[in-house]
Amino acid sequence: MWKKGIPPLLLVSLLCLAVSCAGGDSAGTNDGAGPAASDTDRLDEELSRSSEVAELVAIRDELAARAVERGVTPDAIREAANDADRSNALLGLTPDEARARFDRIDALVGTLFARYPALADIAARDEWRHPACDAEGVALAWEHYSRVLPSVLDGGGARALYAPARPPLICKMTQFIIGISLCALKSGGSAMFYFICSYGVFCGSCDGGIADLICP
Repeated sequence: MWKKGIPPLLLVSLLCLAVSCAGGDSAGTNDGAGPAASDTDRLDEELSRSSEVAELVAIRDELAARAVERGVTPDAIREAANDADRSNALLGLTPDEARARFDRIDALVGTLFARYPALADIAARDEWRHPACDAEGVALAWEHYSRVLPSVLDGGGARALYAPARPPLICKMTQFIIGISLCALKSGGSAMFYFICSYGVFCGSCDGGIADLICP
């Protein structure tokens, strides 16, 4: 997935990393000083306005809405284990439908890495290390997300999002994009793994706003 848009050496390094499911501490940040920090801030700003990023988030949320609507349980995720077709069937996706979504994810990620070569430079320079995420980790993460996402996905959390006391959403977008790229790479074709992993990356990369409603 998205191999054509990523330099081979970077692909090898990404394959050696694991991605968190449930979020937690941010990783791969610099010390906040010097040109690298300034360049990353500018890249974060550009990525935050990217239509590709918006579409990646929309795909994530569409998959999550499917899981909520179908009442997918952590035990069902455990039973599907590492069988991508069984896992995708929990979301009502045929193999072709799941493949189409991953093809689109790959195209969006590839476009971002091609447009912003600094993404590859940052990923190669920094250590993007997260706790390992396996089938059990996905199931445990879903125990939390399945409780909080219904009100967010149907707009029920909108009032809380814009309450005066709630801080605005702030994300380290380079970290977010590299993280969800790893989610796609490590998903094995499981849309369930991908979207839960993506929420974990979101929670490790963002604070305030909707993150305060979604994240543990």
